[in-house]
Amino acid sequence: MNEKPLIDFQEVSFSYPPLSNNQSNRAPIPVLQDISLSIKQGEYLALLGHNGSGKSTLARLCNALLVPAGGHVFVTGYDTAEQAHQRPIRDMIGMIFQNPDNQIIATVVEDDVAWALTMRGLPASLIRKRVEEAMQAVNIYHLRGLPPHKLSGGQRQRLAIAGILALRPRCIIADEATAQLDPLSRQEIIDLLHHLNQNYGLTIIHVTHLLEETVQAQRIVVLEQGRIVIDGRPADIFSNLSRLRQLKLTIPEPIELADRLRKTGFSISNEALTVEAIARELSQ
Repeated sequence: MNEKPLIDFQEVSFSYPPLSNNQSNRAPIPVLQDISLSIKQGEYLALLGHNGSGKSTLARLCNALLVPAGGHVFVTGYDTAEQAHQRPIRDMIGMIFQNPDNQIIATVVEDDVAWALTMRGLPASLIRKRVEEAMQAVNIYHLRGLPPHKLSGGQRQRLAIAGILALRPRCIIADEATAQLDPLSRQEIIDLLHHLNQNYGLTIIHVTHLLEETVQAQRIVVLEQGRIVIDGRPADIFSNLSRLRQLKLTIPEPIELADRLRKTGFSISNEALTVEAIARELSQ
């Protein structure tokens, strides 16, 4: 018997309202077309595409920030279009965005992590326990007494993640959450998302336009003009670089290196997607 998906898109379409106020030019703007996609509990899925491909819209449909114009999105069997289900769905499917400052409310780190729990009226002892555990999980417990504006960009993203973790979600969506970070902080957030997936069993939906951020995902879904054009394992997807180039995606340097080495006669597995993995292949 197949496990029920955590998130299930069934022939979903979505359009934004027209930009023009001209009555003769008020056609809606289609963004997603006939999307069918199932995401399992515990999966690490990278959602990839250029700006305008529809990936952020798809992400917002996962937790009822948007609802479909056509088709259905189900979260643990609950239809996101039904208002009564939207609050528990958003507790189950948390989201962090490009700018963590848009999610930070309180003037002290630990108060910010506690905010959503306090609004839900949980007992103070339970709030303290969850807040401490969430801060420990993202390694900001030592910063608990600081005002958020004293934190670095990467630390503020960790704070945003902690606030979601305190709600005990089943999934975290990171919607271009590394876009405003320096390379070191970006990698630290990616590593944290993998840690939460592997050690806490959280489903991660990692929305990005950078192929280099997807190599350690379990699954990559590529959107182009509102449709799913690729869906598969990273090793399989990176074995067809011509297809990725057709989609005008920038190939990560280690993948380009492995491809050139194969063409010169080196035997390198398609599973070798990082510099470290390629080095191990060459040393055998």
